[in-house]
Amino acid sequence: MLFPYLDTVLVDAVVPADGAVHVVARTRNVVMSCPDCATPSERIHSTYKRHLADGPVGGQAARIDLSVRRLYCENAGYPRRVFAEQVDGLTVRYSRRTPALLRVLEAVAVALASRSGARFAKALNSVVSRMTLLRLVMAVPAPVRAVPKVLGVDDFATRRRQH
Repeated sequence: MLFPYLDTVLVDAVVPADGAVHVVARTRNVVMSCPDCATPSERIHSTYKRHLADGPVGGQAARIDLSVRRLYCENAGYPRRVFAEQVDGLTVRYSRRTPALLRVLEAVAVALASRSGARFAKALNSVVSRMTLLRLVMAVPAPVRAVPKVLGVDDFATRRRQH
């Protein structure tokens, strides 16, 4: 399957334009749950378009133009009135990239960082700035280090520059 995460949406068209592949899609009309109170809702407030960058396809950049619904929260005792639906594996709140592309860019950022990473990402048909790659590096959690079980006297002496 070329786009495994597009199973959950309805693809209206695939259009090559401007040296990129544009996938025009919309979400299915299914009952969604409020992300905060988990109350199911199917009352539509409005719709809006999201433009998501995706990994390259056939040597061309890919963009997904997704029409997303905003739904009313049915829980009257909760302060949130409207919420936007999220598509698992495809959208993340406030993100303009798919999680798959974000993982690739994080790997590029950790390996190369800054300007060289931006040049490599451009070769992968994913245009991104050096500052974006630095933000991705800063957002990657630090690796968990094991706590030493035994400390010797020499470990303290080298820290104080006493040999």
